[in-house]
Amino acid sequence: MRIASITDESYVDGPGKRVVVHAQGCSLHCAGCQNPHLWDADAGSEVSELALANDLHESGLPVTITGGEPFDQPAALHRVLEYVKGLDMWRSIIVYTGYTWEQLIATGDPDVYHALTLIDVLVDGRYVRALDAPDMQYRGSSNQRVIDVWATLSQPAGITFSRGPVTLDWDTPELVLTDEGDLLAATPLACAFGEVGELDDTRRCGETRV
Repeated sequence: MRIASITDESYVDGPGKRVVVHAQGCSLHCAGCQNPHLWDADAGSEVSELALANDLHESGLPVTITGGEPFDQPAALHRVLEYVKGLDMWRSIIVYTGYTWEQLIATGDPDVYHALTLIDVLVDGRYVRALDAPDMQYRGSSNQRVIDVWATLSQPAGITFSRGPVTLDWDTPELVLTDEGDLLAATPLACAFGEVGELDDTRRCGETRV
């Protein structure tokens, strides 16, 4: 799999402390993207899917795979997820994608489908700059859905088609206490605690810093 980097400990790429893989390459090129340096599919480093899965397993943390665009490498993504779940079937996996659930299903690609069956939560949809807001903690813009994949795949296809996938609520702001004793929160909530200590910007959800 071609990746840009691994963030060993993150509190912004989904709830809780997580290890994060930033996939290299993205064909979507959303306006206002915070990671345009991840668009180039020839940049980054090519890594063995098994070696990557072993590294993620050894972290002991829940896993997030984000972009770039992970589903631009469907076969590699499928293999990584299969290896991770093979090492620990209960390991929580979140994947962020600019494609919608419906677009992924419509590809008819077996690697896409089997990758989806190994994901616990899929955050789908392009980043839309006009729908960005400072109170969102684990998403880039409000159009993006937080999909409970197992619950969605457990529904009859007709119900999913008519009602859409089953979604989770990630809109309630959270205060997060890190292992270092820092408090993390979305901007409006953090400002309410401004007198407690020093306010500072941190990495946003999905962001890589170069």
